[in-house]
Amino acid sequence: MKAAHLRNLFIILAISIAITFTFDLMSGGHRFTVIAFSLNVIYGFIIGGSISLTGLLSSFIVNRFDIQASPVKVYVILLISVFVFITIDVFTINILWYRYVHDIPFDIMFSKSGIVITSLITIFIGLTIFFVILSRVYMNKFIMAEKEMQKAVHEADSAKFEILKSQINPHFLFNSLNTLSTLIHIDAKRADKFTTQLSSIYRYVLETQDEDLVTVSQEIDFARKYAFLQSIRFNDSFSIEFQDYKGDNKPMMVPLSLQLLLENVFKHNVVSQRQKVHISVFFEDNYLVVSNNKNKGKEIKVSHSVGLSNILNRYEVLSDDECIIEDTQNYFTVKLPLIFTD
Repeated sequence: MKAAHLRNLFIILAISIAITFTFDLMSGGHRFTVIAFSLNVIYGFIIGGSISLTGLLSSFIVNRFDIQASPVKVYVILLISVFVFITIDVFTINILWYRYVHDIPFDIMFSKSGIVITSLITIFIGLTIFFVILSRVYMNKFIMAEKEMQKAVHEADSAKFEILKSQINPHFLFNSLNTLSTLIHIDAKRADKFTTQLSSIYRYVLETQDEDLVTVSQEIDFARKYAFLQSIRFNDSFSIEFQDYKGDNKPMMVPLSLQLLLENVFKHNVVSQRQKVHISVFFEDNYLVVSNNKNKGKEIKVSHSVGLSNILNRYEVLSDDECIIEDTQNYFTVKLPLIFTD
């Protein structure tokens, strides 16, 4: 148990015992007998300990509901739940205490105004203790949720910037135009197809730059076009296999994430006729999997880890399932969870 929780529990117990003694003195109880003293301490511990359970109730509620989305709703639920809990708790303990400790019959118990007033005062004090001490659980959770939301927004913006930068950068455009220039003199039909695919790529990038999710079929279709451009650039020095999704529903994924994984394959492996790279894109247990053999020879750049990290962070925000990275001696595999919105 954390020190803060122990401190709060000690405060509640101390206040409860002090209040118990105060009520006893005001009602003219036995002030200095060992039995009376012991009973007051026991009663104070029982009341204080049970009221301290509102801390667990508060933690359950703030963890169960989305504070960031509905802060007022969650706080109202918190107040009502704690009020009901403390009311039932105090009356139940008092009824049992006066019946079996003080031997007061149930029919007489409620006719005594002192018992009812004591219960109401105890409820009021319990709620006051809750507002002063235990409501901090809610406030701390709200502040943490706000910070996490700000961090998520920042990560999403960084990811979009990184992905767009990796696509619409001078090197990619220069390489594509250089390849196109060569094709025009060698194979006009293929050059025309290359131009069509290149324009489709940039159109897709612009259309999805503000989207959080796209369908898997859109992303695979885009990746096929991107792979076509790379096959011409690398003179068919790699092979790639795409598996289409066969399910009835339409899963979603982060836009341009598949392309960025393919970009990393070409960027960090030797791609040549003598050292071909083999890439597989397939589905496995509600994951889209991208796997390739490793042709060592290129130094891993910082941008690789940054780009992949941004993808992981975006999926962390948008999916309950984590991305999986498997880096063995011969293969590098990334598994992106499919996101089902229905």
